[in-house]
Amino acid sequence: MLNNLLGSGFASAMQTALYVLLAILMLMVMITVHELGHYIVGKIFKFKINEFSIGMGPAVFKKKLKSGEFFSIRLLPLGGFCAFEGEDDDKDDPNAFNNKKPWQRILVLVAGATMNYILALIIIFVMMFSYGQTTIGVKYPRYDAAIYGEEIETQIPADKSINAGEYVLSITKNGKKTDVIMTVDLITALNHSKRGEKVVVELVSGGEKVKREIILRSDVECKNLTEVTKAYDALGVGYAMQLKVKEGAKTPFKDGDFLIKIGDYSNSSYSQATFVYTPEDVAKVLESKQYGDTLYFWTSKDEKYVYYLPYDWKYVEKTGESVMDFLGIEESGRSYYLQTADIRLGFFTTIGHSFEYSFKIGGTVLRTLGQLLTGKLGLNAVGGTITTIKTTSEVISYGLKYALEIMAFIGVNLAVFNLLPIPALDGARVVFCIIEWIRKKPVSRKAEAIIHGVGLIVILGFAILVDILQFI
Repeated sequence: MLNNLLGSGFASAMQTALYVLLAILMLMVMITVHELGHYIVGKIFKFKINEFSIGMGPAVFKKKLKSGEFFSIRLLPLGGFCAFEGEDDDKDDPNAFNNKKPWQRILVLVAGATMNYILALIIIFVMMFSYGQTTIGVKYPRYDAAIYGEEIETQIPADKSINAGEYVLSITKNGKKTDVIMTVDLITALNHSKRGEKVVVELVSGGEKVKREIILRSDVECKNLTEVTKAYDALGVGYAMQLKVKEGAKTPFKDGDFLIKIGDYSNSSYSQATFVYTPEDVAKVLESKQYGDTLYFWTSKDEKYVYYLPYDWKYVEKTGESVMDFLGIEESGRSYYLQTADIRLGFFTTIGHSFEYSFKIGGTVLRTLGQLLTGKLGLNAVGGTITTIKTTSEVISYGLKYALEIMAFIGVNLAVFNLLPIPALDGARVVFCIIEWIRKKPVSRKAEAIIHGVGLIVILGFAILVDILQFI
């Protein structure tokens, strides 16, 4: 048995290592494509290029080409560069970077981000055309009799609701239509809406496209892009507590269980049991129970755990946190009954949605940065290189479609981020070229080099900080 455990553990570790390597390879492809953009446009305008490198650090392979340039592969598989002659100082060579016309330098600088975006767009199209567009659907709506039938607050008729098994394509509010391609589109479409307000939702229902007027069940006031659950609430998506069990705890629950209802001998059927949505709800239901009482914890309509309250229950403080701790629950989070489906939309529609999806990814990047700067999002909402590799490796494990999706997301992120006017990035270098173009003379090369050097240190420090925060 020990050998079997060791064998399965080794296989799992090797599989994880493979996904991490694939994630690193994916990042390297995007970085190499970025540098290739600089290289191609640089060659078109006859810039002198000293070296094209894949990776950073000491060179493990280096070869001088007939053109006089060096091609190298370096030890650290994170990064790369296209080294132009005279990029950070003045050189006599007329083909040195800073001796070329400002508009030519600008084209070279934006070429890297452009290549990232073009590759991401191609990947998005291939993904959508091959698999279809991923749509968000409802598994159990809040009015559904099987789940939330007796709730008074959600008695909205089915013809004014999103029903089980239906998928959202777009939402129109006050005449403005929003295609729902990403979950944040729900925030874009519904933010600042009020309970009882009506919106038109385009749905896929039974394989057919339909439009339906939906009555919103709650207000939607999302302060940042992470509060999409408020949109789910308004659309009437069912939810329940999903439990994370303490390691080694004596508990009736399994890790990942949904706790939907609690009953006892007096209300032992599912229909008679009490809905619970929060730890405080659980404490309220159990506060009057005594040692030896029998409880029924419903984890679905057809499954329940029988639990006898032990003697030490009498010593437990009847608060949500204390009761959940007593039951062996480490965490309980609201989980929504959502599902997704890949729906094919036709060749030309797919082209249009590919562009739209890429623009929305870029917009999400900018909105996230804006909310970080204004304090609406905390630093723990973003990650650095290590977090990116970790997240990418996890997504890759779900299959090729998800690998393509995360690769496209990274590509658009790199394109947008590199064009920001932040020192050390291509966007800031473009700004210096524009200033030189307008002034007819450059900013001090020494001052510009210092600014970019400080910017690089700040960027690296920020990436390390947010990675540390993620692990903490």
